[in-house]
Parts: sequence; structure tokens; C-alpha cells
Amino acid sequence: EELEAIGDWEHWEDWEHWEELEALRRGTGKAGTTAGMGSLEGLGALGGRQGTGEKTGRGTGRTRGDLHYHLSQHGVFSEAEMRFYAAEIILGLEHMHSRFVVYRDLKPANILLDEFGHVRISDLGLACDFSKRSPTPACEGTHGYMAPEVLQKGVAYDSSADWFSLGCMLFKLLRGHSPFRQHKTKDKHEIDRMTLTMAVELPDSFSPELRSLLEGLLQRDVNRRLGCMGRGAQEVKEEPFFKGLDWQMVFLQKYPPPLVPPRGEVNAADAFDIGSFDEEDTKGIKLLESDQELYRNFPLTISERWQQEVTETVFDAVNADTDKLEARKKAKNKQLGHEEEYAMGKDCIMHGYMAKLGNPFLTQWQRRYFYLFPNRLEWRGEGESPQSLLTMEEIDSVEETQVKERKCILLRIRGGKQLCCSGRECSDPELVQWRKELRDASNKPRSPVVELSKVPFIQRSHNGL
Repeated sequence: EELEAIGDWEHWEDWEHWEELEALRRGTGKAGTTAGMGSLEGLGALGGRQGTGEKTGRGTGRTRGDLHYHLSQHGVFSEAEMRFYAAEIILGLEHMHSRFVVYRDLKPANILLDEFGHVRISDLGLACDFSKRSPTPACEGTHGYMAPEVLQKGVAYDSSADWFSLGCMLFKLLRGHSPFRQHKTKDKHEIDRMTLTMAVELPDSFSPELRSLLEGLLQRDVNRRLGCMGRGAQEVKEEPFFKGLDWQMVFLQKYPPPLVPPRGEVNAADAFDIGSFDEEDTKGIKLLESDQELYRNFPLTISERWQQEVTETVFDAVNADTDKLEARKKAKNKQLGHEEEYAMGKDCIMHGYMAKLGNPFLTQWQRRYFYLFPNRLEWRGEGESPQSLLTMEEIDSVEETQVKERKCILLRIRGGKQLCCSGRECSDPELVQWRKELRDASNKPRSPVVELSKVPFIQRSHNGL
């Protein structure tokens, strides 16, 4: 969601394009943009100071993960590290509030870091105008971060909601959870009840200055809350916790970020909705100059480390699915009476269902269970005890073909015979694996003595095509 929200706030500096702001003021539509801390203060995250044309070199529009993700990787932040993020976020809130916009969804997941580690406030889908101070819809936000007045139906609120949410978010950066989730409850109603009634307990390890800041931000009484007593963000900026901080330096992004997101990494939680790629289908593919021309204007080049991380994620996911499928197959085969223990106990390379083109005229597909060994291929139908057998020496070639729009494996056998199997009973990747293993087994040289020694003792009909 955050990645989709990335947009250009540069035009907000000129205030000539009012559509987004008007949408916020009407409470209609979503401003799907990302606010660079600098652009929110008139110093564009994508440019320089307004009207000067001066470039800062900051903000290429690329973001590298949100604070929720970095919190999970980095661990909780120290007070000094948290102060950096708090200061940049405060400037962003100050600018929005000066335009009568209340954000309403402040949380680590909505705070993106740019490639240098500076803050970008994202996802303004819940932001709205509070200039008329009319009652706004209740429960707009994220449970555990919403202010008490937001949870109370019919109660008008303004920028006060954001200062309470800021207190909740800073607490999470320091402790790893919202102050109203410390009992590990996931029940939204219970979280809301605690927000409305519970006094927040601050750890003894917090410095007096930090305690003063959080106690001020987390006041349930709006009239006593920091930022809500008439001077807005200035009240928060004057807290002892920020003593010695040069707010102009914060404004110009001159303070070094405590965390610079690694380049060439995903900087996001693993995504499993990625299609798998078959190595056999992509191996040896080379892009021509005409192909390269198509990609010349692409703004992004994916690094090898990123590709490796995606590949490892897909590999783990596919293996997990395969293990589940294998377990189901074993249970089913046991019910059907297939001697899988026999197959796996020997040197079986691969086994499973495929459809075989059968009958004297080779017009019907027959469901068969196949076992592939280094020196032979065996198969049998439902309830059949004699096992059909084809030795690797009898196979002239293993080919890929198509029969009635179905991908098939065609085994050409000495004497002009053929064996055709399709993937109707297995997936395409499995069929590719069958073809690969059959080719390897049929092309591998073997000793006749070893071959004879491996023929099993059960009754079978030789070359039962």
C-alpha cells in the first residue's frame, strides 16, 4: 500500500494545484501521495527551497521500507534514535495542521524512509479537513493509535488526534508495541477500552525528559495534551526532550539519520505472491539489442541481491507446498494399496500419477501410477498387481510433444513402438521434471550385470505398452 502511495508532492509547494487539498477538506477522495518531511515544510523532498531552484540532492522519490519493517529488523530504537524520527515527523504534522488537515493514521507502517534514511509521511487516505470543527466520523484510524476523542462518536476533534497518535507511535519505537497493546491483546474493543480508561505506565528506564514528553502527548484530556493548548507544534518542540536540537537543521535534513536502509535489498517483509519460474524454460535465454531498447527507459534496475532474496523466498514457499502435496499423496497411495514403501525403499528417482495413451488404437488416456528407477520405468493401474516394465536400454529418445493441445512426454522405443504420457494427472512443473529425469536416466551408461540385479522380484508383464 505504501509503495502504491508514493507520489510527487513537489506541486504542493506552489499551492497552484488545489484538487488534493480540496479533496481532503471535503473529506472525499484519497490523496494517494507521499509527503517528504522537507516538502511539507516548503523544502521539497524532490527539489530545493521553494522559488529558489536550489537543489538539495535529497529525495529521488525512492523509498526504502517503512518504520514498522525497520523496527522488526533493527529492534527497538534508543531515545536518541527515536528523537531523530520524532523531530522530522513533528515538522510534517506542523505543516499539515497549518493547512487545517488532520492526518488521523500516524503509525510506524505509514512512515517511510527515503534512500538516505529521512522520513516521508505516506498514505493520506484518512486525512481530513478540521477547519469547521464539525463532528468527524468516529473510529477513523488504527486501533492502538487512535485518540480517545476519535473513539467517541459525535465528538468533534482537530489536530489533537495526531499528537496523541504521535505519543503512541514513539512509545512503539522504544518498546516494540503500542502503549495499549502491552498486554498482548488483539481484541480491538479491549484496545479501545484501554485507550479510553487506562493510565499509561511508562518504564522506569525512560529518562525524565522522555517521560515528560510522552505523558504530555498521551493525555486523555485534550485541554491538557501537548500540542493542544493553543500553540500547536511549538509546545511539543519546546519540550526538554528536544533541548539542544536545532529545528532549522531538522528542516534542512542536516542531521544524520540513525539508520540508512541498505541499498540493493528489498527492505520489506517477504511477499509470497510471486509466480514461480522454471529454470528449464529460462536457461540460455539472451536479450538482443532490440530487447534492450525496450528497457532503456525503465527507471529501475533490480539488483542481484534483491533477485536472490526473491528467489530464496519463492524456493522456500514452493518446497513447503511440495511437502504438503507429498504428504497427501502418501496418504492417498496407502489407501489405494500402492507399494510406495517398496519404491522408496529401492533406488526410486521419482514416482507419481501420469496419464498414459493406451488401448490398441492409442486413443484413450489411462490413469497410471509410475515409478522411475535408474535402469527402468514401471507403472500400473488402479488395483492391478502385475507391473508393466520398460528398461532404459529400450528407450531410443525422450521427446516433448503435444496431443490434442496437451503437453506430453513421448518415449520412442526400439522396434518402432511409442509410449506417450501427459501431465493431466500432474502439474506442468512435475511433467518437466519427469521429462528431465527420464532423459538423464535413458542417456546414462550402465552395466548389464547391475541392470539384471536390480529387476524386482514381483510379477510383471514385460514391455506392457
